[in-house]
Amino acid sequence: MNALHTQGRVRARVICADDNPLVGAALERFITRSPDFEWMGCADDADQLCEKVRSIGCPHLVLLDIDMPGMDPFTAVRELAVCCPDARVLMYSGIVRRDLIDRAIEAGAWGYVSKGDGEAALFDAMRAVLAGDVAFSPEARRTAGL
Repeated sequence: MNALHTQGRVRARVICADDNPLVGAALERFITRSPDFEWMGCADDADQLCEKVRSIGCPHLVLLDIDMPGMDPFTAVRELAVCCPDARVLMYSGIVRRDLIDRAIEAGAWGYVSKGDGEAALFDAMRAVLAGDVAFSPEARRTAGL
């Protein structure tokens, strides 16, 4: 992965796709506060996400909502694997159902985080995924029976 080095630290590039501007603003605030991550921005839908990564470059990590207009998010996971093969996708959604978790993992996502589980659970999952592990937030783990 092509990470940004700042003061001896490697910073992972993160982008999100969520149609709720409040979620995007909150993610930007959380992520820019952390010395571990570089914020690349937020797309309003999966179509815009794919266009954005083609124009600004591949992230290390994509936070992808499930319920948005435009391209099916599971199709977006597959498309990202083609255009950014080193990027890891972490589903980040307020909808946590077993069938969606299963579809996300089958499509190639590295994990699933409930928006209701908070900032700490999100950061734990992000770090785990970047370390090469599949990650689930507590609610997603309970829902999936893990």
